[in-house]
Amino acid sequence: MMLPFFNDIVGLMGAVGFWPLTVFFPVEMYIAQRKVKRWSTKWVCLQVLSVSCLLISAVAAIGSVAGIVDALKVFKPLKNRY
Repeated sequence: MMLPFFNDIVGLMGAVGFWPLTVFFPVEMYIAQRKVKRWSTKWVCLQVLSVSCLLISAVAAIGSVAGIVDALKVFKPLKNRY
């Protein structure tokens, strides 16, 4: 009742945390541990994966912010509807 846009906030937090925690750090650690040579086919594929997930995460964050803005236009926080 207090936060009808709760799903958008959770979506924003998920979008912000998805890329660095799930994609970027594991990919960089894999590259460092396996000593993947720069500009090799495997390195390029891993970097393309990382950048594409970054773009997906950015689009999800933009969508969540748009949902929050739309919800705040209609809903006035901490106001009674009597």
